[in-house]
Amino acid sequence: MTPDAIDPDITKLSGWQREWVKAARAEVDEEELALLCQAATDIPSPTGCERELAEYFRDVMTSAGIDSRVQAIDERQANLVTRVGTGRTGAQLLLLAPLDTAFAPGPEDAPWLGERPRADFTLPAQRYGDKVVGLGAENPKAFASCALAAALAVHRSGVPLDGQLVVALVGGSMPVLAGELSSRRNSGMGVGTQFLLDHGQCSSDLAIVLKPGYSVVHEEVGFVIFRVVVHGSVGYTGSRHKGHYTNAILAGARMIGRLESWFAEYTARNSSGQVAPQGAVTAIRAGDGTKPAFNPATCEFWVDLRVNPRTTVNDVAGQFEAIVAELRAAEPAVGIEVELVAGQAGSATPADSPVVTRLVRAWEEVEGRPHVPGKPGSGLSDGGVLRRHGIPTARIGLPMPAEPGPFEGFSMGVADLPAMRRLVDLLVGVVVDVTTRQRAELREPPASSRGDN
Repeated sequence: MTPDAIDPDITKLSGWQREWVKAARAEVDEEELALLCQAATDIPSPTGCERELAEYFRDVMTSAGIDSRVQAIDERQANLVTRVGTGRTGAQLLLLAPLDTAFAPGPEDAPWLGERPRADFTLPAQRYGDKVVGLGAENPKAFASCALAAALAVHRSGVPLDGQLVVALVGGSMPVLAGELSSRRNSGMGVGTQFLLDHGQCSSDLAIVLKPGYSVVHEEVGFVIFRVVVHGSVGYTGSRHKGHYTNAILAGARMIGRLESWFAEYTARNSSGQVAPQGAVTAIRAGDGTKPAFNPATCEFWVDLRVNPRTTVNDVAGQFEAIVAELRAAEPAVGIEVELVAGQAGSATPADSPVVTRLVRAWEEVEGRPHVPGKPGSGLSDGGVLRRHGIPTARIGLPMPAEPGPFEGFSMGVADLPAMRRLVDLLVGVVVDVTTRQRAELREPPASSRGDN
């Protein structure tokens, strides 16, 4: 990707701000950061069950003299809200990270993780030099730990904030529908962030969401989840040759194969800017192994389609209905029913928004080079919830580790401590940049360009 051009008016902080950043970074304790991440990883926090982890983090922060409070959503689900500074006239910056893991330890999620999951999907966490390995060690536990470490550093260094830093660690962030761990049907899909904003715990001027990817992201996809039901007829292996035989499983498998090819077409048609919306068949259900001689009358599968900020949920639903019409024509012997189960629109913040330009500046200061945009993405975060509430939002994550993790493919369970330290340093820089200013300054040239050196 081509590096972003650096605006000469935003390449430097004032002399005082540079000193405050240096002082705050000197307060970062790398071993404390490692222990915080490992301890957090050891506390299971699947979607809907984040309260114990929120209470642990609260105790850590209050013992350091920082205002930190658990916001209960129900008896098991909660957010944590931590505040540094009491400035009323200055800018308020929100750092937001999830508390919940997409998976639960133990047998409940064996259909996804296998009967003997890898170490990055199990507990307790293990420490291997600069790596913390365990379920959710990187996402979300490393992100939450980095946000709190930045708050601790700013607090301990005594940076005089005109405004306020708010660290919100939220439950219900993962793209998870209702499960057995919660009595509610709305335990995931950003419910914690929605609850945070609806109940007056945050009215920030700017927000930064911590999720994977070490480049500044200001456009993010939404999603649409479809349930597809293929209607055939119940059958028996011993009589399939004697009469009508319409196996919904076979028809469903053919449809899934066609959709897998269509997803590439969908991505090509809907990609623009910072997003390349993907699609996948994510679950399938048909019959039961307790009746292995009988094929079922129906086969169900679920489709996840990501949504470009420049399209709508209804537009994506229309694109999906068009391919389903082709499937109906190709499979006349079966019926096909489609249900839209859940959906959220994509969202974007202008590239010249203060939160974007200041996060880019912090990235460049830490890395010592022009910011390089990442590949167009398709990952979800709570940024859409924040933007729908009118909060300009950008996203950043951990740098790629110098030493790769031990597992190939998808993993959320390997936290690299040097990478975490770099992210904390970046966050400290942008926290000082934003919260040591009056709100009006967010739209003005920074102090350095006005001759304040």
